[in-house]
Amino acid sequence: MLYLRRFCTMGRMLGLAFPLVMLLLFFSVLPAEAHAILLRSDPGKDAVLTTPPTQFKAWFSEDLNPTSSTMEVVNASNTPVDSKDAHVTSGDPREMIVSLPDNLPPGVYVVVWRTQSADDGHILRGSVRFSVAAADGTVPQSTSKVTPGTGVLGGTSSAASGQLDTTSFFSFLMITLVDLCVVFWVGAQLWHSFVLQLNDTEDAELRAADQRAADRFERVFALPTLLLLLLANIGVLIGQGLDLSNGNLGQALSPTTFQELLFHSRFGSFLILRLGVVVIALVLAIFTTVVRERPRAMDSILSWLNLLLGLALLTAVTLSGHAAAVTGNVQTLAILSDWLHLLAASLWVGGMIYLSLVYLPGLRRGSLSDRVHVLLSTLGRFSPLALAGVVIMAVSGPFNAVVHMDSFAQLITTAYGRSLSVKTLLVVALLVTSAIHVLIYRPRLKKVAAQYDSAVTQPEASEEDGEQPPLASAPEVKQLETTVGRQSRRLTTVLRWEPVLGVAVLVCTGLMNVFAGSLTPAIPNQPAAQQVGVVKPYHGTFPTKDHQYTIDLTVSPNRFGTNVFTVSARDSKGKPVTNIGVSVYIAMLDMDMGTDSVNLQPDGKGHFTAQGDLNMGGHWQLRVEIRTPQDTLHSGTVDITTAF
Repeated sequence: MLYLRRFCTMGRMLGLAFPLVMLLLFFSVLPAEAHAILLRSDPGKDAVLTTPPTQFKAWFSEDLNPTSSTMEVVNASNTPVDSKDAHVTSGDPREMIVSLPDNLPPGVYVVVWRTQSADDGHILRGSVRFSVAAADGTVPQSTSKVTPGTGVLGGTSSAASGQLDTTSFFSFLMITLVDLCVVFWVGAQLWHSFVLQLNDTEDAELRAADQRAADRFERVFALPTLLLLLLANIGVLIGQGLDLSNGNLGQALSPTTFQELLFHSRFGSFLILRLGVVVIALVLAIFTTVVRERPRAMDSILSWLNLLLGLALLTAVTLSGHAAAVTGNVQTLAILSDWLHLLAASLWVGGMIYLSLVYLPGLRRGSLSDRVHVLLSTLGRFSPLALAGVVIMAVSGPFNAVVHMDSFAQLITTAYGRSLSVKTLLVVALLVTSAIHVLIYRPRLKKVAAQYDSAVTQPEASEEDGEQPPLASAPEVKQLETTVGRQSRRLTTVLRWEPVLGVAVLVCTGLMNVFAGSLTPAIPNQPAAQQVGVVKPYHGTFPTKDHQYTIDLTVSPNRFGTNVFTVSARDSKGKPVTNIGVSVYIAMLDMDMGTDSVNLQPDGKGHFTAQGDLNMGGHWQLRVEIRTPQDTLHSGTVDITTAF
């Protein structure tokens, strides 16, 4: 019956958290705002104009950094035709304009843009095609080949299509290190302020264990964590510089690039705040390392100062993240949710990391009974903080994630959504693991430890009847000691493994940050240009990288403009596969035009079809991605040449 009640309690805990997560995922979907993405333009996408435009205007989802956001207009031969005056307008920080020459000749033109969000600092690239018709209403088609080159906006944006190149992987690594260090360091300050009882207990063993933990963090972890946090924040800045300079390290490290990133956007201002908080915390950590003998009052002041610095750090990280880029009435709620989510991660994940790396290694001294007593007492004090972190994370996490999504389908069709899905599963696994140790392992250890303490303690004779309870025999005491040791090791093993799941959650958070550009919404189409000439469609067959599937791809008519992409797949035995999802990611090889994604729909006959744009004649790379019902990914890549 006892175990049944514990399982029921655990079930109620998960039953409250999991439906809350699902409800928020399904019903709290808000407009997508991830990176400075193109919302609309004038001329619009695929527009055919009878009168040549004198300028091109574009509106984006977030405020732009005017010094590093730009665009250029090229013709079908990849020759720039704009006036090279692309700029963010002074009256609207989300609008960018570039002038065009008078009497632009009839033809097809491509606008290639690059934005840097002034809110979260992230860089995104993309392109829009429009046409100018001749007097007879037709659009002349160029027969010249595209001159290979990158143009002023060169580089690739693979993270937007769900891939990690060298630059985006570096950014992902730095962002993850920042999150990990912030969560661990702030979690440590919460432990020092609300869990450790350095001067508030008469229990000598407990006070000694708490003091060892505080000294161990101060001696071994404080300075390295803060130094790594400082370097990781600088690394985030370098990663943005690499993205801005197309992987050119020298240009990324130049003072001009740093000045553009730091002093021309809100992101830069709050990054400076983050660096300032870390530097102050480093000064305090150096002081505590050098000055070992300190008055008790000074230790208390330092503890509260560090806690305030931790909360300020969470605020700076929140204000330089995606939540600050959300617009409208929901912005305040999004920022508060993001801050609470970071606080919850510090309480729960950061606290578990502290418990595993700092506190548990100090419990190797003293008798078995004392170690178990200290462990159970400490876990009892930490549990309210962890529970608060669980509740806050269950509420704020899904809201913070879905505020950047505009459909539930994006959980499967985008790299951001898949990272979120994995993160949700990891959080559920962490909930289950925590529930097992709280509701099963810890009560078992507490019960057997009480029996062991009773057996090894000499009972007093009863004053009323003079009788003395029977003493446990030596074999019984030994058996209880063995049981206590086994239960204690089992509990500590779970406590050491729980932070691994927590770190995995933070890794998924880093991936979501890098892949947020994959949430780019579709831009409304304008009437397509009239096309002339006969072009041969592309037909190709190629395997996935793991050779589990063979892909048959058709691109028709295989010329610049709107094309129909058709895919069918066969398994390793040559049998057609129908219960899959298929997407095609399109990237121009001759110049950077961003990466577009096309989600193909099944026709019920084993084929998957959808329309997508090839905005210029030349060389394109198509990556076909297959998703199985088990949510495993298989992809194959092919290069094609598209006619004009």
